[in-house]
Amino acid sequence: MGSWKRVPTQDPTPLEHHCIRLYPLPSDVVVERDVPIRTADGTTLRANVYRPDGAERCPALVCVTPYGKDAGVDDYPVNFDELAESGNFVGELELSDHTAFEAPDPGYWVPRGYAVVVADLRGCFASDGRPRLLLGRIAADAADVVEWAAEQPWCTGKVGMAGASHLATLQWYTAAQHPPHLAAFSPWEGITDPFRDTLSHGGIPETRFSDFWWRATQRGSRSPSTSIRKISPWLWRRFPGRCRHVVGPPPFADITVPALVGASWSDQGPRTRGSITGYSQLGSPDKWLYTHGRKTWQMFYGAEALDIQRRFFDHFLKGEDNGFDEVPHVRVETRHDLRTYSERHVSQWPIPDTRYVPLHLDHAGGGLQPEQPAEETSVRMFPVAGDESVFTTTFDEDTEITGHAALRLWVEAKDAKDMDLFVALKKVDPSGDEVRFEGHDGFEEGVVAHGWIRVSHRALDPEASTAYRPVIDPAAYWPLSAGQIVPVDIEIMPHSTFFEAGSSLALVITGHDFDTLPDIRHDDTINKGFHIVHTGGRFDSHLLLPVVPTEVSVDDATGVPVASATPASLHDLPIAWGALFGRQYVRL
Repeated sequence: MGSWKRVPTQDPTPLEHHCIRLYPLPSDVVVERDVPIRTADGTTLRANVYRPDGAERCPALVCVTPYGKDAGVDDYPVNFDELAESGNFVGELELSDHTAFEAPDPGYWVPRGYAVVVADLRGCFASDGRPRLLLGRIAADAADVVEWAAEQPWCTGKVGMAGASHLATLQWYTAAQHPPHLAAFSPWEGITDPFRDTLSHGGIPETRFSDFWWRATQRGSRSPSTSIRKISPWLWRRFPGRCRHVVGPPPFADITVPALVGASWSDQGPRTRGSITGYSQLGSPDKWLYTHGRKTWQMFYGAEALDIQRRFFDHFLKGEDNGFDEVPHVRVETRHDLRTYSERHVSQWPIPDTRYVPLHLDHAGGGLQPEQPAEETSVRMFPVAGDESVFTTTFDEDTEITGHAALRLWVEAKDAKDMDLFVALKKVDPSGDEVRFEGHDGFEEGVVAHGWIRVSHRALDPEASTAYRPVIDPAAYWPLSAGQIVPVDIEIMPHSTFFEAGSSLALVITGHDFDTLPDIRHDDTINKGFHIVHTGGRFDSHLLLPVVPTEVSVDDATGVPVASATPASLHDLPIAWGALFGRQYVRL
């Protein structure tokens, strides 16, 4: 056995950097525009096909887009210049001038022996038919595109799917359709449960990104039902629980196609949760997870991620014996600060030797401590005025926090029947300055991790929840009564962050959004009156942190970290985990 040691790497991207470079397609790329593709019900979709010039057959990469297969950078639904003006910086982005939004770049893939097929969604831009609202129905069309590509004379019959964000989301649902010729797919930072991941965070409706997402996917729609397009975002915000049944997750366990899943710690509002959930529950034995904490588009189109995608597709679509099947299944990128990270590979997620460490809230001292305080105390916040409650712990030694965290709070709403709680984990350096990280769409003022809960939606889904990852049941509604004190369990988004000895972790609790990020917000909060958080004594308010070793033993032959022989059992933790699932709410 050898040992693995952390080697920090500096991302060279300057702060507040915004540079988009376009290059022309190579002259030997064959371009066929508006190629008709008939779906199972006879509707004609239209696609652009990019392929090598020559008679030799090649595998195909397919994507189906709502954003327009012909739309160049100036017509993307996201204006990168406006993003920079609002404080979101995409960094360095280099694309061919034929790259559709968040689609694979034909300028990269075709010279490497692939055809790229980019089709417009039904009823959007050049494709016929009426738009479909349900992802399952859209995925059926995408599956037809996969099968069409496999039958073309220029194709080997091996087809993969690639793309980021919405194009990744559609991959999950398409793979669940089991098209026979889909040989591999690579969903990069996609949503897998639109309701939980994007529309409603912990029962609190998300109002900005969900509205943008809806408008962006409808830009090219030719549906006469304009009233439906206008009213849908309002319905999502007004009746999020009912929308849950319209946009459920795909059956991950039934998907057995090889997958390379991209996930970022930086996009916690819309996409982090979905990517990790999809990977964890995916039924395929051939699955890999590539995590990072940097900029979404810069990473997806950058040399580092493209190289791993190419090796993956070369192995499963071309049959190359390039050793990809021996690559450890999870790449963990651990953030140190905004531009510093370290990486290693492990065998599975969550990391096998993770210890779940409870830190109890002590209002009297404002700290997070290993032992439950004996004295009962409480803190009162007035959320409308922006009040926050902060609890901190300082690390005596280097500590890595990687995985899912959970927060239990005993709370009371004075003069109200409900309350919205927002929580954040922050890193503070030894001098007392907050350490910032990448956030959504190049926002460079992000926190370590987010969590949200609307207390009336505190009931847990027993099938989806684990001891370290509470997941709410969106169908349940339990309003508070006067004087009622209840425990709520809050899912905190997964991440990987390194805390040096002397640095601190701060848990912040409030009733409003933390970030000034303009395009992810929760504008429809229900807060009024006072929030009261109870700690100590009868109230086991605590933060559960996933702590992993900063140095581990590795197999000398493979370089893969070896899990502890006796990892900490969740049932041995000094916490009443049964209360997570056998919920007993106490009125005190």
